[in-house]
Amino acid sequence: MPEEPADVLRRIPLVGRAVAGAERIGRQIEGHEHLPVPLYIAELFLFLIIAVYFIQLTVLGMGITSDYGDVVISVMTYMIDVVMIIATVDAVLGISSKKPSSWRKVMRGALLLFVFSIVGALLGSVSATGLVALSPLFVTVVCIPIAAIMMLRPVREYYVPPMLDMPSIGRWISYILFTQLFPARKYEIDY
Repeated sequence: MPEEPADVLRRIPLVGRAVAGAERIGRQIEGHEHLPVPLYIAELFLFLIIAVYFIQLTVLGMGITSDYGDVVISVMTYMIDVVMIIATVDAVLGISSKKPSSWRKVMRGALLLFVFSIVGALLGSVSATGLVALSPLFVTVVCIPIAAIMMLRPVREYYVPPMLDMPSIGRWISYILFTQLFPARKYEIDY
């Protein structure tokens, strides 16, 4: 039986990674076909968060180079914003994956944006963060719809693996911070 061309290409180290990446992107596109409608709205809010982080990075970069405020705090804030933008992009890319961890990434991203907006408002007077400190009220207006959308029953059902029961709301909330949503023993098959 002849081999598929993709199987032959996979054996070449550099090309194999490119083929695997293309297949992963294809699966993500296929996942969007069955995505619940509220998740499209959540994605729009996540893109808004990404835009806010890009604006913050731009202004923070200008503030750091012009020695506005404490440079150490400004650089730390810049690095935190870079990490947060990467985490938010990761959440957007994984939102259609049906993995419960993707649901958690979105919820954690919204929570961390809120926390960092409060910290930015407090540190605004001593660093370049003051140039772009977002009002915690504005951030709340962005984060609450994301959290509300992710807590909708159809959205939570989307992230529940097949043949498992829907966990309670309390379990989902505790999953955001520290617990497992589906313990490993749930996946055991009894004969």
